[in-house]
Amino acid sequence: MNDQTTVLVVDDNRSAADALGIVLRRNNYAAEVVYDGVRALERLRAGGVDVVLTDLRMEPIDGIELLRQARALPTPPEVIVFTGFGTVDAAVEAMRLGARDFLTKPVSPSKVLEHLSRLRGDAAPTHGLRVDEGKSAKAKEVAAQIEAVRRSRAPVLILGEPGSGRSELARALHPSAADRPARALNHPSRAAEVDLRSPGALLLPNVDLLSPQDQVALVQVLNGLDPVAGPRVIAWAQPGFVEQGPKDPAGHELTLRLAVLVVTLPPLRERVEDIPALLTALLAGRAPAELGPTDAQLQALMAHRWPGNLRELAALAERAIVFGASAFSLPLSAPPPAPEPTSAPPATPGAPVLEEGFSLQEHLEAVEKEILVRAQLQTKDDRAAMSRILGVERNTLRYKLNKYHLNPKGGG
Repeated sequence: MNDQTTVLVVDDNRSAADALGIVLRRNNYAAEVVYDGVRALERLRAGGVDVVLTDLRMEPIDGIELLRQARALPTPPEVIVFTGFGTVDAAVEAMRLGARDFLTKPVSPSKVLEHLSRLRGDAAPTHGLRVDEGKSAKAKEVAAQIEAVRRSRAPVLILGEPGSGRSELARALHPSAADRPARALNHPSRAAEVDLRSPGALLLPNVDLLSPQDQVALVQVLNGLDPVAGPRVIAWAQPGFVEQGPKDPAGHELTLRLAVLVVTLPPLRERVEDIPALLTALLAGRAPAELGPTDAQLQALMAHRWPGNLRELAALAERAIVFGASAFSLPLSAPPPAPEPTSAPPATPGAPVLEEGFSLQEHLEAVEKEILVRAQLQTKDDRAAMSRILGVERNTLRYKLNKYHLNPKGGG
């Protein structure tokens, strides 16, 4: 089976759509490009699309209608929408209809790749970096867990934040071979495409982001596996998945099946003393031996929060290989200059100040996070009640809570 994620790019700006398609293919996505909503629907009805990246403003079918029809399909794809400054209300409507995320224009390819990677649960290439590299207590604990898990064929559940090395560890636990391959099942609806009878490994990414219906379907797939001759099951999810299971019957049954052996990967911010060893491993054989951070740079790196975990560190090492030691200096935010007088209408009370340095993406995400926190407090973290109050699907709500690390137990 081809483990690539199939992404459908939908944008009537042909040059932008084609350019994004090229970037996605270079990053191991099976990207397809169409230039209007009509052709997008035709492609979606043929099946096999995992993610849709769509602009909102198109004719004759706009992104909202495309989203509505896509989510009504028997096997709905995940949808990420592109919004402009004047379409914030449309972005909110898109989220209500089941869009998984939104990106504000102009959309950079790196931001698209970041969101797709978060959605798929993959890590950026880390050139063979071991997740237990280092001498910290956390690294030693992970190494001990991995060694114990290797000696068994029981199902494994890997818990960790995005970028912490979950997918790489899953593949490391079962080195793929011709007679014992590792096969990925990204959605239970695609089980017919995967050989579930042969030995090897069955990789299940992001099981915490599946809807309750899809979790039930995945349990049925697992029930059909041969416990002796079939593949070993290796799944991954974000922290809090096991604790959340008892609150949701579908999730509870799935956790019972998967959480037999559990390996927990700590976020990089909890093992910063391993950064020197991790950087050494990332640079080894790919950069001059003298390339490395200064003492001042290393102190700044160890004080950084590392929201992207090992993936973010690997990207920093890659930049250093290309640009030299200056890449080890984390960017500092300079205070924005005073705004120039304009003839713009007066802002509504509570609206952000629009000046150099303002980020619509960050503002929308801050508002979204605040609303989620308020809903948690109001409902005492009752997910069904939160879903009703916010008007979003349960799987979208689960994804958003994970995105902002708002899971109350172990969510980061």
